[in-house]
Amino acid sequence: MTMFNWPEIDITRLRNDRRENLRQVMREHNVSHLVLTGFDHIRYATDYRTQIIAESFDWFAAVVDEDGASQIFAPWIDETQKQPITDLPWIENLHPMPSWAPVVGHPKTWARGLADTLRGATRVGIELIDPQVLALLKDELPRTEFVSIGAALYDARIRKTDEEIVLLEAASAVNSLGAEAGKAAAVAGVTDHDILAAVMGEMQAAGPEFLSHSLCNHRRGDGGWFAEGTILQDGDPYFFDIGVYGKHGYASDIARTGFVGGEPRKEIKDTYRKLLTAHRIGEEAAKPGVRVSEVDRAVNDYLEKEGLPRTPYAMGHGVGLRACELPTIYRSHLIDRDQVIVENSVISLEPETGLVIDGEFMLLKVEDNYVVESDGVRRLSLAGYGLDDL
Repeated sequence: MTMFNWPEIDITRLRNDRRENLRQVMREHNVSHLVLTGFDHIRYATDYRTQIIAESFDWFAAVVDEDGASQIFAPWIDETQKQPITDLPWIENLHPMPSWAPVVGHPKTWARGLADTLRGATRVGIELIDPQVLALLKDELPRTEFVSIGAALYDARIRKTDEEIVLLEAASAVNSLGAEAGKAAAVAGVTDHDILAAVMGEMQAAGPEFLSHSLCNHRRGDGGWFAEGTILQDGDPYFFDIGVYGKHGYASDIARTGFVGGEPRKEIKDTYRKLLTAHRIGEEAAKPGVRVSEVDRAVNDYLEKEGLPRTPYAMGHGVGLRACELPTIYRSHLIDRDQVIVENSVISLEPETGLVIDGEFMLLKVEDNYVVESDGVRRLSLAGYGLDDL
């Protein structure tokens, strides 16, 4: 296992920059409070970590005022705690909520708890909140207007600060360690589960906050991304898509194609070379001022010109306190807004294609994270592509 030294950053500056960014959104929408339930928005606004397992996305909430004073609702206490975290003094109280349960199972309890912290508020911004809880909140607070500002919060997070970029770069470095381990583990006779065990073990040893996804496609032409215990054979291609949340909760998302036994069949190798060319075309296209659909089009036009299937999903996405944020790099008719790529954002690019071998469709995929700079993108994902990078 490879040891990893996480970078030190100015945490006070990170928190202050995020708080000011949040205040600006609140001013623009004329709201005095926010009700946040997304783990990433709670972290952004309060620096309180809620992500403990995959299904904990609806176990927590935060009520935040324009000065940053916060009330946190959590499932792991049974009575209210005042000033619960010395390092986060803006969190005034930690309130108990139903433990280990979806919000929809206890909407009245959630509505009562949130309403008690919002009395007197006239206009409140919301993002992810269960409709039944929202209806009960409106009954509790008939003079309070609730307005949706989820998209505005994600838009405000697209441009990253210097500290955020350092943390995203570190997460990508750890994700790359996992990718190299996944390629090295691929020998004839192991299973797709063995590949992912090597990946996740390498990343866990580096000391991240959370391992977000471990997917592997081996001989699954239907596009299924889940490991199923299939046994790798010499010459087989396979790909894995893996993610990690590093120090302070910043994410990375990477995919690599590997080859068992070192040398695939010529037609597989030729297709993989074209996939990497498509990937580089995407890198060249992704510049500040370019619309996301133009990046998608550049990559898929090349694949189709080469007689290859185009990527059947978004060519990429933003990366931050979620592995997948805005902008969505996709075809314009499949997104609400054809957003422009901006400097100081961090994005992924993830083209996929494939070919038929002996009647069986083989999928090939790569994905990297990049920081968008004034003249283009700088790759953060340092793992190699294999076959001596062709």
